[in-house]
Amino acid sequence: MENIEFIKKTITELLEKMNFKGEVSIDSSDKDNILVNISTDEAGFLIGQAGVNLDALQYLSRVLISKKSDKSVQFLLDINDYRKNRINFLKELAGNISKQALLERAAITLQPMPAHERRIIHLALVDHPEINTESIGDESERRIVIKPIK
Repeated sequence: MENIEFIKKTITELLEKMNFKGEVSIDSSDKDNILVNISTDEAGFLIGQAGVNLDALQYLSRVLISKKSDKSVQFLLDINDYRKNRINFLKELAGNISKQALLERAAITLQPMPAHERRIIHLALVDHPEINTESIGDESERRIVIKPIK
């Protein structure tokens, strides 16, 4: 429990040093997946295009907390539920594209996306009996192919 208050205090201080205002809340109901959400009116800049600033802020927060506590503390940082909404969008996209692939009996290739987003798509369809997924491409051009099982 002391980790939770430490995380909250550290991220609040980081925001203040960056001259941003925000309310930090933590959902630790699943101790293996601590969710830290920042509610702010300045979300656009903190999230950045396609979440790149949010990824950087999460990395910086994790490094700060690890250095201060001398141990690695894992958590997922979110701003105004951006990641939560993105996860829901990706799951819905996976379902819609799988239906389209089955209807057309053809493989459909998605736009490039980061590894954690590709993982969401793969996991959303892993138990689908008629669909297979695979990642293709390199680095920033890595993308998912959703295809019917022949």
